[in-house]
Amino acid sequence: MLHDPLQDMPAESRAELTAAVCAAIDIHPATAEDIIRSTEPFWDAMERAGGLVDSWGGGEFYHVLPRVLSFIQQTANP
Repeated sequence: MLHDPLQDMPAESRAELTAAVCAAIDIHPATAEDIIRSTEPFWDAMERAGGLVDSWGGGEFYHVLPRVLSFIQQTANP
């Protein structure tokens, strides 16, 4: 079985992040969790690039990820 990065988060943080992603791009919680899981390699690469972000699951992730997704959605669907 593959590693699930959401399992590393406290339940409250997981719920907060999932709700923020749902609100940012208007999707269902299961879809939000799938997107969150898929961002771990991207987030890790940004961290390796010189600290562009906090560590995976850090407080910055909770605030930046929903904004990044919202920006992508708005740019892709003007």
